[in-house]
Amino acid sequence: MPGPLEGVLVLDLGQFLAGPYAPMILSDLGAEVIKIEPTRGDSMRYGAPFIGCQRGKQDLALDLKRPEAQEIVLRLAERADVLHHNMTKGTATRLGVDYDQVTARNPEIVYCNTYAYGYEGPMSISGGIDPLYQAVLGLEYEAGAVDQGNPPMYLRFGMADTANAFASVLGVLSALYHRKVTGEGQDVWTSLLNGGAMFVSEVALLGDGTPAPRRPSMDKELTGLSPCYRLYRTQEGWIQVAATNLAEWQALCTTVGRPELGADPALATFDGRAAARATVDPVLEEAFMARTAQVWQQLLDGARVPAEVAVDTRGGETVLHDADNRALGMTASYDHPMMGHMTQFGNLIDFSDSGAGTYGPPPLLGQHSRSVLTRFGWSDAEVDDLIAQGIVYQAAEGTPYPWPI
Repeated sequence: MPGPLEGVLVLDLGQFLAGPYAPMILSDLGAEVIKIEPTRGDSMRYGAPFIGCQRGKQDLALDLKRPEAQEIVLRLAERADVLHHNMTKGTATRLGVDYDQVTARNPEIVYCNTYAYGYEGPMSISGGIDPLYQAVLGLEYEAGAVDQGNPPMYLRFGMADTANAFASVLGVLSALYHRKVTGEGQDVWTSLLNGGAMFVSEVALLGDGTPAPRRPSMDKELTGLSPCYRLYRTQEGWIQVAATNLAEWQALCTTVGRPELGADPALATFDGRAAARATVDPVLEEAFMARTAQVWQQLLDGARVPAEVAVDTRGGETVLHDADNRALGMTASYDHPMMGHMTQFGNLIDFSDSGAGTYGPPPLLGQHSRSVLTRFGWSDAEVDDLIAQGIVYQAAEGTPYPWPI
């Protein structure tokens, strides 16, 4: 079945991760996405993250510093529904593809720019990468349990990048609906700062402006928030428990052979258990060392205590090749002309009457330059001339590298 966005044409001028990730999600939902990248390649084409945010796209390589290449983008924009990128403020203007220049050719287009700090203010001209916004939003301070004497901890996962991308997907879809109702396109923007802010939503101010009481913080060992809400080392492996109410807490204590903890009125609340970590944690830590994580999960499942074995994915191997995940459609596989058979996370949204987009491998640089241009009105002779001038790059048949050397 076609995806729900079938018929939507997206021009992706983004680089790195925060820019191209959102158009890939739109492709997963059925949109046709044309990735437009420099003739020397996306700045991240040499790294693994590039592979993770490019599938399902066609690739058109242009030298956007040349007026002829800028005209190509504007002509394509006349037919497009969405133009998406993550250029720093002013860059799109210098390259001739900013909002005003694009909407002069297509006033109904949805134009989305994902910035670093945002469109306005003294930091609006700055670029940036994910860890900066983890830092400025306090995420590294919280993750490292600095109040327990630890240093801040950088979170390896590019959370601000991906949250920013999903926010821009939501913005684009909302703008497309607005266009359907009103016939009007518009400028949409979000930022890495905005994306990262989603992860500090537990911070709140009371009506008088003072901070609201905080939930228990991470322990010094970074295992969790409370004896009932943390990781435990076992005889083999680790297990995460999340016993959030009294019944689950009592069942947890009984299952591990410490029913007296569940009966203690001082430990009847989450905050009470968190306050008693110094005395309660060592008791449960010793108890969990009696069995393996796998056995504990079976026992806790039987007692209706939320728990999961903490899995070492071995670089994604155990997740991507899991039979249940494949059956749920959570993985996608395809063949890449350079890297062979590839497996990646699959569709994350299911529809009763719509399918997903057509998964395909990340494109080679300029792999579809000729086919895209001829489909949108350029003759073969015109494309030959653009290639000869270095305005367009077209990957040659059998090119042994995904970028020109």
